[in-house]
Amino acid sequence: ALRREAAEALQQMQRAATAEGVELRVLSAFRDRALQSQLFFDVKADRNQDARTRSRVSAPPGASEHSTGYAVELGDGRLPATNLSESFEASPAFRWLMANANRYHFTLSFPRANRQGVSYEPWHWRYEGSTEALRLFEPAQRLADR
Repeated sequence: ALRREAAEALQQMQRAATAEGVELRVLSAFRDRALQSQLFFDVKADRNQDARTRSRVSAPPGASEHSTGYAVELGDGRLPATNLSESFEASPAFRWLMANANRYHFTLSFPRANRQGVSYEPWHWRYEGSTEALRLFEPAQRLADR
């Protein structure tokens, strides 16, 4: 499950979006190591990918933002065809997030050409509204600021 402070902020953000006619849908949140292992190793094998290629779209177990309890994947409830796709960036939900997510302490985790080398994921957002969250994501922030 999401950490309590992240879940509460997410619920507030969803209510605010709904009030403006936008339906933010949670597609994925907390993932334990077993699920992250399956998403990394099983899909890697199914797609005949090497570890480096796979890590551009899915973190190895123990390295995923999802295992922190602070990350969510969001979609547009009114445009589900854009979910988990770069086309999400053209949705009302993404536009709303870009204009408002910081008010709720959420930030886009993997923008285009990010220094972490992760594929652009307009649907992947992380909560940075506590000292612990900031400490966890500080290395990624340092990379982004270079």
